[in-house]
Amino acid sequence: MNRHILTLALLLSPAAPTALVAAQGEGMPAPSVMEVRDEAASMVDRIGATVDPSLAFTDERGYPFQLKQLFPGERPVILLLGYYSCPAMCGQVLDATLRSLNRVDLEPSKDYYLLNVSIDPRETAETAKDRKNNFLSKFAKLGAADGWRVCVGDEQNIRMLADTVGFQYYWSEHANQYAHPPAVIVLTPKGVVSRVLVNTEFEPADLRLALIEASQGTLGTLWDKVRLNCLTFDSRTSTYTLTAMTLMRIGGAVTVIALAAMILIMLRKERRKAGQTEPAHA
Repeated sequence: MNRHILTLALLLSPAAPTALVAAQGEGMPAPSVMEVRDEAASMVDRIGATVDPSLAFTDERGYPFQLKQLFPGERPVILLLGYYSCPAMCGQVLDATLRSLNRVDLEPSKDYYLLNVSIDPRETAETAKDRKNNFLSKFAKLGAADGWRVCVGDEQNIRMLADTVGFQYYWSEHANQYAHPPAVIVLTPKGVVSRVLVNTEFEPADLRLALIEASQGTLGTLWDKVRLNCLTFDSRTSTYTLTAMTLMRIGGAVTVIALAAMILIMLRKERRKAGQTEPAHA
């Protein structure tokens, strides 16, 4: 009883709000502020949105690079947004992407393009060049150099691209770095957002299926198309999986085929018996 009275007295005291905020940890915002910040560094669903091909950047060679050089085109594009001086996550996402692509039987430049765009307008083409040189040896594909552009740009073009694909980020003064989601964005040859994989590790099979799905029928085999019809993309895990409904449909189809086969076998047996019992003609 005394403990409950003491708790009520503390809550009703003028110092209660201060005490509750302090309980979050010194220098840490209240939960509502934290939720807003988390939301400000996340992916928003923009599946079906089309990027503006007139957006202009500068590539690692120092050449002007407009998205119209890729869209509309003939190949899907893997877009990575981040920044090249990122102390940790951006390099981890890029490294994971390249490792997965190395295990995919599709070739850059021939089957798809890889595009990096920095979200930091202070970064230069020289920074982008260093980034590509540092990671190019990890991209063990024949067309890697030509099929991969690493770009920088101004605030307006960066923001327009990021907003279109749903990539939310902000500059954290406290951490002295950009806060942003770890994401691989797969675009169709027309520049439409087809699939988004949010993670720091990517299964080669999932990345391959995302490229085949985005290619709109130009990549993959008949078996790949069957798999895409049977699998559902789970945005929570960024993987293609069999759902319960899909399993039920497959089970139903197998049951129908099995019943049809049994009926066919029974009909054949009946015909054989009827043929054997027919009287011989004189």
